[in-house]
Amino acid sequence: MRNFQASSALALLMATGAVPAGAQALSADEASTTDAALRTETLDRAEPLGGEVTVTARRRAEDAQRIPGSLSVVGGDLLDRSYTVNTQQLAQLVPALNYSSANPRNTAFTIRGLGSSVVAVSQANDGLEPGVGFYVDQVYHARPATAAFDFSDIAQVEVLRGPQGTLFGKNSTAGAINITTRAPSFTPEASQEFSVGSFNFVQARVAASGPLSGDTLAGRISAVVTRRDGVIDNVNTGRAHNQIGNQAVRGQLLFKPSDAVQVKLSADFTNFQSNCCTQVFYRVAGRDVPRTATRQYGGPTGLAAQFGYAPPSTNPYDRLTDIDAPLGVDTNEGGVGGIVDWNLGGATLTSVTAWRFWNWDAANDRDYTGIPIQLEQHIPSRQDQYSQELRLASNGDGPVSYVGGL
Repeated sequence: MRNFQASSALALLMATGAVPAGAQALSADEASTTDAALRTETLDRAEPLGGEVTVTARRRAEDAQRIPGSLSVVGGDLLDRSYTVNTQQLAQLVPALNYSSANPRNTAFTIRGLGSSVVAVSQANDGLEPGVGFYVDQVYHARPATAAFDFSDIAQVEVLRGPQGTLFGKNSTAGAINITTRAPSFTPEASQEFSVGSFNFVQARVAASGPLSGDTLAGRISAVVTRRDGVIDNVNTGRAHNQIGNQAVRGQLLFKPSDAVQVKLSADFTNFQSNCCTQVFYRVAGRDVPRTATRQYGGPTGLAAQFGYAPPSTNPYDRLTDIDAPLGVDTNEGGVGGIVDWNLGGATLTSVTAWRFWNWDAANDRDYTGIPIQLEQHIPSRQDQYSQELRLASNGDGPVSYVGGL
């Protein structure tokens, strides 16, 4: 059997205007210019840009062209225009990045083919962690399952290739994904987006930011809601499995008592509830292979023959299943964090404090057939993490630049 997971298909973006019937297509030069503008949104060391792109790959803000390493940077504007709403689609913009996910718990990244796959023990055992570090606003996310949720209000994504243990710590031997969300603004702003697609796919994303108290306190709130009907039909129950139900909200406060000190507080919560995840048959072996010490339970003389069982279809494109037990995924993650930056003149002292949690529970018909072999399996998990980082980084590009911390 082969796992089947459908993406949100091609979403139809609802626009406020329409193209007139007599509108002409772009000329070759205009199309080339448009393509070039999109390409420049993604920075790769193999394709230098004329403009400056600021990154924090070395835990201090600097021009990406000064980084002595291999990295790709995807800006928030390109994420929005290319409708990149999750890390699965991010992998299409960064060739070296691979994302695989049989379900939210069994999620894995590899960079240049290195890391850990969903079949590796690091994904089957919640006590072990992956080889690609996943960071959001400077905070490490220990479980790759947190990357299975939709993006919410992202400013920039940096994908760092190769070992990053010196600056990013453990579990980054293959690389790191460094995500920065959009910060609160003292200029009022708001955005909203509504998308629809096949299988009754609906996604709504909203964000708003502005001052709360003069030039001292600003806030930002963002949310995303995604739903889609199931894509695998159960011939026994008539239900459709592997649906999507995802909700996320993030709130931030930015406090700037002076030009030298700023404090950013954030809280976020993401929830995923779905009638998910089952599989479809890819092909069925035709030879008699014993599966247990008692030969009568193996091959065509085994359980399938005893129950007179035949799969509903061996064509995966039929999207049919006949599981005979409840199915469901209930997982959520969230946390709070605080970042304090104190500009000392020649250097900036930074403190990053965070608490995060991840809950997982799923009900699976683990034999994935209509035969009552293993009707239900639960693998409940909860992970809590507390982190504290202190960092001192030089300002500007003097003859000596440094960063240190613990």
